[in-house]
Amino acid sequence: MIILFLSSVEGASCSVRVVAEAREDFVALRDKTFTAFRKECRGKNGVERTSDCSSCSFSTEPASPPRFDFVLRPIIPPFRLEFTVKANADALVALAESQTKGSIFAEIGIGGWSNSKSSIRACYSQICPALLGDDAVHDETGIISDVESRPFWVEYKGGVVTVGKGGQTEAFMEWDAKAYHMKSPVPVHVGISTFRFCHGSWTFYQFCP
Repeated sequence: MIILFLSSVEGASCSVRVVAEAREDFVALRDKTFTAFRKECRGKNGVERTSDCSSCSFSTEPASPPRFDFVLRPIIPPFRLEFTVKANADALVALAESQTKGSIFAEIGIGGWSNSKSSIRACYSQICPALLGDDAVHDETGIISDVESRPFWVEYKGGVVTVGKGGQTEAFMEWDAKAYHMKSPVPVHVGISTFRFCHGSWTFYQFCP
């Protein structure tokens, strides 16, 4: 059983109770808890849901070459984007100047190469197939799963792109996009895709439309 409490600055509070089902994973339980909280507590005791506290879910179909859907509001840097994804491989997040493949300045691939390697590329992968190397590549087998949603975050601050796992402060990939491109676009558009034979289920926790 999980009880979630949230207090406003005035001290008012609202709570919900959520019961875990057998073999329910933590991410699914967390999502269910926050959904129940928003439904029950929005507008009560002075607690209001703001747009940055909402969540939004999307699905992506297999695409070769990758086809990006720009699903979030344009974002003013610096920002930290938290999300979960469920896919058997090749989950892609694009940071772009506009909602076009040609304007992508950082393409983040999680679970590429049959779910064995992750990378950051300097542009759309069909234009920039070469890997950047160093901290922009991460070797880890099974980093994503088609059985459970797994949490990640992407931060863009001072022109630097960092990528990490939910619940961990240390990034597993980092790349200075500003130094490479000699510019720092504002605003930033976020696109998602899954490559080849992979379906994806995504949930974002900030910047929903």
